[in-house]
Amino acid sequence: MGEYKKWAPVVLMLAGMMVTSCGEDDNGPNAGDNFDQKGFLEHVGNSLIVPAYQELEQKSGILRDKISSFIASPESSTLEEAKTALFEARIAWQYCSPYQFGPAEESGLVSNLNIFPADRSKIERNIENGSYNLGTLANNDAKGFAALEYLLYGKDVTSGEVIQGFADQPQRATYLQNVAELIIATAAEVYTAWSPDGGNYLGEFTSDGALGADAGSSLGKLVNALNLSFERNTRDAKIGIPAGIRSLGITIPEATEAYYAGYSLELALANVDAYKKLFLGQTREGVKGLGFDDYLKARKAATTSGSELPLDEAINAQFDAVLGFIDQIENPLDEQIRTDNSRVQQVFAQMQQLAVLLKTDMASALGVVISYQDNDGD
Repeated sequence: MGEYKKWAPVVLMLAGMMVTSCGEDDNGPNAGDNFDQKGFLEHVGNSLIVPAYQELEQKSGILRDKISSFIASPESSTLEEAKTALFEARIAWQYCSPYQFGPAEESGLVSNLNIFPADRSKIERNIENGSYNLGTLANNDAKGFAALEYLLYGKDVTSGEVIQGFADQPQRATYLQNVAELIIATAAEVYTAWSPDGGNYLGEFTSDGALGADAGSSLGKLVNALNLSFERNTRDAKIGIPAGIRSLGITIPEATEAYYAGYSLELALANVDAYKKLFLGQTREGVKGLGFDDYLKARKAATTSGSELPLDEAINAQFDAVLGFIDQIENPLDEQIRTDNSRVQQVFAQMQQLAVLLKTDMASALGVVISYQDNDGD
């Protein structure tokens, strides 16, 4: 008893320090360290990333086959089937857009599939010459979905005129087929690399060695890829450049994605939905798993803008705002830019608010350093 009385003040002091320390961790920078990061990565990898790449491969294969059918029998019905397959493959691509790291980066997936707008002069020159290498940097804007779209749609021409163009210039069909083959080959390469039955990059992505928040961690790669793709491929490429915000005030309506097909907004809506589903850990079928929102809840993260909403709720609400503003625009997007560009600029403004929440607030709350460079001042 004497020994207890002797050490009681010290024991009480240490106990008090432990309570204080625990309290600080619950609300401080280390809050949420007990979050199941491995479970989060496993859900994102298994339920979002691998299925997205699998669907891209499947839709790209169908696209290749429908183009082959059109080439074998060039008529209105086969042309429309090829156009439908192109649209469906492009929608599938939108759900792969947030995951441009690892195999996608190594395979040049963006370069081979979705550089837009297409350089029609370069495409026509390649076709005319009959000699080209689609693997070169110089041909990035002469291949992919945008090139197929240009060849299958044209601008202000009828389906009959498109078909006649292939009849008059047989090498046009060869080019169409070569572009489609490169798309499926690249999509298949990336899916195989991620697949547990292939290269199993999924195993590396979810491994214990990939945990943490540093630059080499899966979380670090995921947060950086999400932000980079959203800023450059969505906010700027889909909206900012055509609307003149990222092009020195000069509007470039023909720079819109799907300029010839006229479904730019459908692609933009699907793309933003892909980022939102990643944030929520939600599959395209609506099944909810661990997402960034849960991670932020565990960390009790707040916004830096003074919003009364917790960060997870603020980001979710801003996703809805972006989707709502896009939904108010009239198709085709290039005509909307020409007739009332202010509505398109409002979409960009909403996207910019979302970019700040994702890149500044979310990355900081998760302890992730943004490692790519930009010049937009976020």
